[in-house]
Amino acid sequence: MTRRLLAVLPVLLACSGPVLADDALSIMQDSDRRMKAQDEQIDYRMELFEADHLTFTRQLTRLDKRMSDRTGTLVRFTAPAAVKNVALLIEDSGAATNDIWSYTPSTKNLRRLAGSQKQNWFMGTDFTYEDFEDYKLASYQFASLGKPEPCLSWPACRRIEARAQTEEARISGYSRKVYYLEESSRYPVQIDYFDAQGTLVKQLKTDGLQVVSGFSRPTAQTMFNLAANKSTRMIVEKVSINPGIAEANFTQRALRTEH
Repeated sequence: MTRRLLAVLPVLLACSGPVLADDALSIMQDSDRRMKAQDEQIDYRMELFEADHLTFTRQLTRLDKRMSDRTGTLVRFTAPAAVKNVALLIEDSGAATNDIWSYTPSTKNLRRLAGSQKQNWFMGTDFTYEDFEDYKLASYQFASLGKPEPCLSWPACRRIEARAQTEEARISGYSRKVYYLEESSRYPVQIDYFDAQGTLVKQLKTDGLQVVSGFSRPTAQTMFNLAANKSTRMIVEKVSINPGIAEANFTQRALRTEH
């Protein structure tokens, strides 16, 4: 889950003793509310690294929109030619699982991903398909992991652990995640991902935050694949909040439309 890669695209009350799960949930709900615009477009430069060696550079655009019957996310590569128009559509109608569709222009292939396939890597990056989904708050149990502490370049972050509590949410490549919410904005500036054995396998880290039309957004984020010593960096080039994106952009027909 990301917010946003992406886009996406991801808290506690200060205390010294045990914290009620309801407290952690209320903070996550507040974080979710403060992050989500009605619609949004983000343009990224993506850099793929093997260790410290830059191997590929790509451009992509992410669209998000809240609609009356669903929310939609569209991720599309815009350059270079080898990946241009490869796209991903996520539809969240409120059901237990999202509908995820991918489009490959070279074969004109549109396919719906089965639940287990969302654990697969997305186009050779260090993101999986499920990393682009927004989390379903009701599908997870949240717990606070202590009082606010410094993280990355921020003086105070609240740590919240998320564990799936529904069968659908357990169809995941992760047994749990830990969100680091920057204290003032409650934006998840870091996310730790743990595999089924409880090993820390990935980390998403934010370089900095900017305020765009009243919403906190990252300037850049990097997904570190600790097991493979690889990383994928997402540099934000442009953010447009509430530009009035048409609902027609979040359909299978739009997914197949090449630009």
